[in-house]
Amino acid sequence: MGKKRKDSDDDKKKKKKDKDKKKKDKKKKDKKKSKKAKKSSSDSSDSTSEEAEAPKVKEAKEAREEVLKPQKVAPAAPEEAPVNLDSLPPVEEGILRFEFSTEEQGPLGLRFSGGSPPMILSVAPDSFAKKKGIPQNHEVHAINGLALLPQNQQRVMQFLKGRPLVLDVRPLGWKPPEKVKELKRKQAQEEAERQAKMAVEKKRREQVAKEAAEEAQRQAAERAVREEKERQEREEMLARAREVHKEQREKEEEFRKALESEAPELRKAADEIMEADYGSEIKVEGRKGLPLRLLTRRKEVAWIWAGEAQEIIGGGAPDRK
Repeated sequence: MGKKRKDSDDDKKKKKKDKDKKKKDKKKKDKKKSKKAKKSSSDSSDSTSEEAEAPKVKEAKEAREEVLKPQKVAPAAPEEAPVNLDSLPPVEEGILRFEFSTEEQGPLGLRFSGGSPPMILSVAPDSFAKKKGIPQNHEVHAINGLALLPQNQQRVMQFLKGRPLVLDVRPLGWKPPEKVKELKRKQAQEEAERQAKMAVEKKRREQVAKEAAEEAQRQAAERAVREEKERQEREEMLARAREVHKEQREKEEEFRKALESEAPELRKAADEIMEADYGSEIKVEGRKGLPLRLLTRRKEVAWIWAGEAQEIIGGGAPDRK
């Protein structure tokens, strides 16, 4: 009994293992199938998209080849004049106008410079332009009545190929009459302002010159007065000096006469005494002595000489009352 039960348990375990193994195998197979299906679907979609895009690529390639192929371009016909040439306004002052009819077909014989407006560099001999007398070194002013501007120059220059043609040229530096008048007006105004400034400046300079002349005249008058005053003062001083000198000479003459009024022998004895050496003996004949006044008859020993106080012997200033 116990043995049979053991066998039945083993069988159950074995069946369970087989069942699990079958499930695992089935899952693996399902995964492989799904992968194959995805791959096949992607391949089919790629092939269908390539088939759909193939015609488009082919058409684009053909179109590109057609563009790259050189094509024959028909020469463009000259653009007709946009205005009525018979109703063009008269030329302005300084502008030269030249007309070409429909019979004068072909190149004009002109060579232009670059830039705006173009300038006529040369005129070919035996050309329509030469026969018309178009000058060199002139700028193109207008063609068929249309003025050349930077924004329309390329288009207007095309009218040179058409006929009839009206070509207006101008000399270098030409300006419209209105602008010339405006420039002249401005120049006249500037000249008037300049003349007004010059008049004001002239008046100022005249005023300055007048003031300078008046100042010079005033200074000259003051200098003359001052010089006259100095001259008078100088003459007065000279006159006073002469008077003082005269008075001094008169005093000295009077003093000299007073000195000479003494007896000659007394004056001689006084001179000997004043010139004698210290301690020597001087004899005065016929007298016992001399008046003191005789011993002051020399300037170097006198305290008053010709009415003027003298310096005291031995130094010091004389007494003054």
